Amino acid sequence: MARVDPIPRRNRTSPIPSRGGVRGVFITGTDTGVGKTLLAEALAAWCKAHGIDVGVMKPVASGGSLLTHRGLSRLVAADARRLAKAAGVRDPWPLINPVCYREPLAPYAAALRSRQPIVWSAVTRAFTTLGQRHRFMIVEGIGGLLVPLSRRRTVADLIRLVGLPVLIVSRLRLGTLNHTLLTVRQAHEEGLTVLGVVLNDTDAPSHEASARLAQRTNPAVLKTCLSVPLFGTLPHLIQHDHQPMASSALIPWVERALHPTLFRWLRTHG
Repeated sequence: MARVDPIPRRNRTSPIPSRGGVRGVFITGTDTGVGKTLLAEALAAWCKAHGIDVGVMKPVASGGSLLTHRGLSRLVAADARRLAKAAGVRDPWPLINPVCYREPLAPYAAALRSRQPIVWSAVTRAFTTLGQRHRFMIVEGIGGLLVPLSRRRTVADLIRLVGLPVLIVSRLRLGTLNHTLLTVRQAHEEGLTVLGVVLNDTDAPSHEASARLAQRTNPAVLKTCLSVPLFGTLPHLIQHDHQPMASSALIPWVERALHPTLFRWLRTHG
C-alpha cells in the first residue's frame, strides 16, 4: 500500500489559520446528498460573475469516472467537474480533485477496497498551489464532518488541515434540527470557524401535512437555537434532480434565497 502522510494534530479548542494564508470557504454538510455541490457551484458562479478570482477544489471524492487528457487517464468526480465549470477554471484535475475513487462508497471504504489510502501531502500541495493561483477558494467536502477518511482521520481533520471557515449545508425536512445542531457543535469542538448554516430543500413537495409543517417551522426553530447565522433556505430545484442547472441560472436563484450578509462576506474576503 502507498505511504500515508500524517496530518499533524492540533489543539481542537482554538481556530486554525488557513494554510499559507489562503482565503476561502469550506462547504460541508450534515450528511451526504444535502446539496453541498449545488451550493458550492452557485457560490463559485456568483464569485466569477462579480469579478472574484475564484478557484475550486474537491479534495476527496468517490464514484469518479475516467477522463483522458493528452493520453493520460485519471478518475475525476462529477462534482469536481461541475465546480470547475461554474468557476470557469481550467486548473489541472490533479489539483482540483487530487483524490478520487472509482467505487461510489464512503471514502475510507473505497480506500480500503482499492488499497489506495489518501496521500495527504498530495492534498496539501494541491490546495496550496490553487491558493497561489486564485484569490479565493471554494472547497467542497464529502459527506459530513465525521466521515472517516482513514482509520484516524475524518473530514473535520481535512478542514483543519486547510484552515478555512466552514459553511454547513443541511436539509429542510423533519430531523434537521438534531443533525444541524450536532454538526455545529462538533465543528466548534474541532476548533473550526463556522460562518453559518444554509438549509436546502432537497425533497419534492410532499403531500403529507406533517412533512410540510416541519419544513415551514424548522427554519424559525433553528434561528432561535443556533449559535451561528442561518443564511436562508435554498428552494427545491426539480430540474436539478435530472440535470445540473446552468451556472447563469444559479446566480439569481442563490441571491434570492440567501441573506445578503453572506454575499457581503464573499466580496470582503474575495
